Amino acid sequence: MLTKLRAMQSSTQMIVAMFVGFAVGLFFGESVGWLSNIGTSVILLMQMTVLPFILVSLIGGIGKLKRTTASLIFSRAGVIMLLLWLMGLVLVALMPLSFPFVETASFFSTSIVEPTTPIDYFKLYIPANPFESMAAGYVPAMVVFSIAMGLALIGMEGENKRLIITFMHTCSEIFSKITQALVRVLPIGIFAMSASAAGTMGVDEFASMQVYLISYFVLCLLLTFWLLPWIIASLTPVTYTQALRIAKSSVVTAFATGNIFIVIPVIVDECKQIMREHESLSDDAETLIEILVPIAFTFPNIGKLTVILFVLFAGWFNGTPVDISDLPSLSISGLLSLFGSVYVAIPFMLDLLHLPQDLFQLFVMSGFITGKFNSIAAVMYLFALTLLTVSLFERRLKLRPPQLLKLSIGVVVGVALTLVVSRVGMGMLIHSPDVTSGVIANMQVADKVPTTVKKQFPILGKTPSAPIANVQTIRQRGVLKVGYIPSNVPFSYYNNAAQLVGFDSAMASKLAEDLGVKVEFIPFHKDHLAESLKAGFFDIAMSGLAMDINQMDELSYVDPVLKLNLAIATKDHKVNSFKRKQSILALQNTTIAYVEHSDIIEEAKANYPNLTFVKIDGYKTFFRQKADNYDAVVISAEAGSAWTLFFPGYGIALLESKVQYPVAYAVAQDNQSLLNYVNNWQKLRKVDGHQQRLYNYWMLGQGATEDKPRWSIIRDVLHWVE
Repeated sequence: MLTKLRAMQSSTQMIVAMFVGFAVGLFFGESVGWLSNIGTSVILLMQMTVLPFILVSLIGGIGKLKRTTASLIFSRAGVIMLLLWLMGLVLVALMPLSFPFVETASFFSTSIVEPTTPIDYFKLYIPANPFESMAAGYVPAMVVFSIAMGLALIGMEGENKRLIITFMHTCSEIFSKITQALVRVLPIGIFAMSASAAGTMGVDEFASMQVYLISYFVLCLLLTFWLLPWIIASLTPVTYTQALRIAKSSVVTAFATGNIFIVIPVIVDECKQIMREHESLSDDAETLIEILVPIAFTFPNIGKLTVILFVLFAGWFNGTPVDISDLPSLSISGLLSLFGSVYVAIPFMLDLLHLPQDLFQLFVMSGFITGKFNSIAAVMYLFALTLLTVSLFERRLKLRPPQLLKLSIGVVVGVALTLVVSRVGMGMLIHSPDVTSGVIANMQVADKVPTTVKKQFPILGKTPSAPIANVQTIRQRGVLKVGYIPSNVPFSYYNNAAQLVGFDSAMASKLAEDLGVKVEFIPFHKDHLAESLKAGFFDIAMSGLAMDINQMDELSYVDPVLKLNLAIATKDHKVNSFKRKQSILALQNTTIAYVEHSDIIEEAKANYPNLTFVKIDGYKTFFRQKADNYDAVVISAEAGSAWTLFFPGYGIALLESKVQYPVAYAVAQDNQSLLNYVNNWQKLRKVDGHQQRLYNYWMLGQGATEDKPRWSIIRDVLHWVE
């Protein structure tokens, strides 16, 4: 059995390793999650020689060219290569339009407010210190440095140049042999990552991978069988049918083996033959083909560029789609980084866009399948580049308006039709995961004190008032009266059992427990908070209150309980419009609702005169609106995330300036006794971690659902383990 495995082609070994890994993961479940460490180790080993290989291969490859050959390639083939790259990058950027719309919602995550390191584009692209660029993994800068070295070497003559080129070639062979040796252990990495993924990933995550695989296959097939042959047929003497015919054997071989290198001689011969049939092959043109194909092979091909689609998918998968403004940087960086291995390029691009690095395992797991498809696109790209360059050299390139119009219509119609069909098809095949409000609606306060909840709002002038109660009075009567705002998720709201729950409800119960009294909750309107406290309707207000500078003369706030992050809640398809100041200023006929933050809103009115701001009574008014009177609402990211669990059609946009504000509890202005007690009590509960545990539960959702083991055969079918 082992002998048969060793005799298989590497691509076949990887397929076998993947399916065996899936089987192991499904059988053993989460117990094989540790195998991901082995997979990561194998990938890191694969990356070991990449940066040095880029350095020596580019310097040696470019440096050995003659001046005339280099001039010809960079002036003619180089321009065509750049145009084909541009087409490929634009097509990759358009492919996310085919991704289906999936409604998702989740609890607030602290990762979305963590500061991100800004990209230093100078260091990314300019190798001021090549050693620093290599150490920091700035692949684009390393490519620029290597190309500069190679071009400088072209101008040198004599024995020194020969020695340098020989040295570079020798180093390249050394790195190639190391890589070939490491490829032998790659199936082990594929097995380990497949087993870990199958044992730990949820069904929804596997379903989402379909989006990437389908869109990637469609992208490569579109390039191979329509766009590139159509470009050849539109601009050269070769017809569309002939283009497919001459590429057939090479495409099949590349798909079966995943190896482009072995078909280079076939590509050279087929290009010569087809140009001879059209009487467009001079001796110089024949030499050009022999030189161009091997050199073009060393540069990133359009098939290799397609892997950038994974980064765009990763953004969609992570719920943070790549913004249009980031596409130019991603495209240029991706192109330059792909002079090396995809195993370095993809982690580099994920890091560039601050996407989770663990998504890279999904790429590696699917890499040997997607590699077969990008191989066929790469083969057709080499045919297109060679035939276009030779036609230009032989003055047979058709650049007149009729041909250009034919080319444009074919490309636009083909791309548009593909995107529409893919979007509709995946929309029918892939559905949104079942997102319900069940989790947050069933959360409970672990009550340890008797609790009474009143739903009738006290009315000033009608409801009997009471003296302001200090700590001693509260203990004597045996009840702590707490004011709350109904439907103020996740601070105070009613769950499915009609119980008052939430972060502040839990904090109030703990405060009453520590005072040794019962707790009674009384609802209030924030506009009448100071008067209600003064009238003694309740002792303390605990309901996610943003500290309001206009009320500080009428009541007393305890020390801030939390610092929340100001955000905008809006429909999912509008979220990106509120992420940057420029896009907000471009909005027209847009109404923004707000419940609090009057001082911030006044500043916003001055900065965004194009927006209309309207105050509403509560967040429920916005999320349950029927007539779409409000386009967005100003809210904390923590509360907004909780609301999206009830209304998954909405999303959260953090403000570009990352504004934070404090929330605190409020007592009557003269109630110094209770103010001092709560301040000291808060310090105690912060130090002992109780407040943090409640924050993790109500804001982050930690422990809100029972963590059930991943389904596995060994547990759920055979019942060998519990």
